[in-house]
Amino acid sequence: MNGMTPQQPIVDGSTRLYGIIGDPIEQVKSPLVFNPRFKAAGRNAVLVPLHVRPDRLEETVRGLKALGNIDGIVVTVPYKVRAMSLVDEVLPTGVAVGAINAMRPGPDGRWTGDMFDGRGLVRGLAEEGISVAGRRVMLIGAGGAGSAVAVAFAEAGAAAITIHDVDGAKASALAGRAMKAFPACKVEVGAPAAAGRDIIVNATPIGMAPGDGLPAEIGALDPAQLVIDVIAKPEVTPLLAAARQQGCRTIGGKTMLAGQVAALEAFFGIGA
Repeated sequence: MNGMTPQQPIVDGSTRLYGIIGDPIEQVKSPLVFNPRFKAAGRNAVLVPLHVRPDRLEETVRGLKALGNIDGIVVTVPYKVRAMSLVDEVLPTGVAVGAINAMRPGPDGRWTGDMFDGRGLVRGLAEEGISVAGRRVMLIGAGGAGSAVAVAFAEAGAAAITIHDVDGAKASALAGRAMKAFPACKVEVGAPAAAGRDIIVNATPIGMAPGDGLPAEIGALDPAQLVIDVIAKPEVTPLLAAARQQGCRTIGGKTMLAGQVAALEAFFGIGA
């Protein structure tokens, strides 16, 4: 029509599928990153957000893994820890973290999982000229994302990490794993407090839902402090809004995603 060529279908019978699973799912930004990259690379593939309820996780993942045209699954909150039991092999970073955020099938039908959140955040920060080496960190949240951040920051040379979680046993277990993997970093469990820290990180989902407040009462912030929230949507969480009001530099969840894109593409065999 009018000399125009038909538009290539977005999805057809040859499309390879990737899914991102979570509860909730509206906040995820990964499809906005990966789908344009698939198109640019001429790859007939699509990353689809999939809302999976907590009581249906195992059966849903089993069903997804049985599909003949699925090439990978990205895992977001709150399933990064539970997902470890849904793969046949967990790679070393995932083992150290105790959680995974991506899984892929192999030629033999076995599924492999690994964790990219923490290293993605470290890389994203580095691309913005920020190093965690020698810094004192207050980490709120010891779930999948928090575990990834703790291990990656310890690996990157943080001087000390204080972990707070409403589940004290979970925080203690994470501190033990991080210290065992990287003994040069002092990792301990403590009350949430901004004082005496260089970096404050929220690795909980608190701040994602309308009406959420701060993930914890951390006291007054200093403008010299860096405040990070791993939540991607909203882009300005209550914590980041409060930090900006007090003159702090802030980093949102997009930085973590951007930092891990290349690693996830390599893991899935997507290519540039």
